[in-house]
Amino acid sequence: MIRNHKYMPEDNLIVLLLLMVLTGFLYYFWWLIRVSRLFGDDPVSNVLLVIFTCGIWSIYLGFKYMQKSEELNNRDMKWFVVLFFPLSMLIIQNNINEKFHPGRS
Repeated sequence: MIRNHKYMPEDNLIVLLLLMVLTGFLYYFWWLIRVSRLFGDDPVSNVLLVIFTCGIWSIYLGFKYMQKSEELNNRDMKWFVVLFFPLSMLIIQNNINEKFHPGRS
């Protein structure tokens, strides 16, 4: 299910946020491919579904990957995390960094 994760400079949360903003969220697709592979999903299907559903699929993926990333660190996803959904990419990436690269966030 969980595959090896190679640390890349854009795993830094500030760099990730800047890449998302400066590219008009086009970087989201590259990030989604990397995270989909990490969690054992098909990245091509996820990207196509996000495009064809005009982003609705990304809402589902955001909640799914937030839950999976919390489980990586042996935590349950709390109900109030839903309030932070606009920051889901940062939450997911932070949880991945905690698991695979402690001390790097």
